[in-house]
Amino acid sequence: RRSMTLIADGKHLLTDVWTSVGVLVGVGLVWLTGWQRLDPIVAFAVGVNILVTGAKLVGQSGTALLDVSLPKEDNEAIRDFLDAHSNDHVKFHAVRTREAGYRRFLEFHMLVPGSWTVKQGHDAMEDLIDEILDEWPEMRVSGHLEPIEDPRSYEDMDV
Repeated sequence: RRSMTLIADGKHLLTDVWTSVGVLVGVGLVWLTGWQRLDPIVAFAVGVNILVTGAKLVGQSGTALLDVSLPKEDNEAIRDFLDAHSNDHVKFHAVRTREAGYRRFLEFHMLVPGSWTVKQGHDAMEDLIDEILDEWPEMRVSGHLEPIEDPRSYEDMDV
């Protein structure tokens, strides 16, 4: 499940495999050709591979420790999902996604008629969250209910 630790372990194992292959190739080429310089050339290539893989892992680990938005494709899918649930009475804004480690979060504001009862708004929000969780079970969802006709509901549109 998107665990940076598992990804790092897998890449570490892969660099070990490439190191072993490099040793075998280097020794084999020296044995076949008699050219002693092939061994350090192959070792250098293996070392560069380890450094590049390590640098990429450090970059990805740093990002995994910070809150970042979900990938563009996921954000578009969530936006399409909410658009499909929008109508004259229900609208959405202030949609924010983030990922922290392996956890994923979705926050949004749901605008509904002010004439709805608290129960109507709550039920609509809970039903929507249930549908979101059916689609994205790993998501932690937080929704904020606002009256659609109140100008204050739109003050955070640029947020």
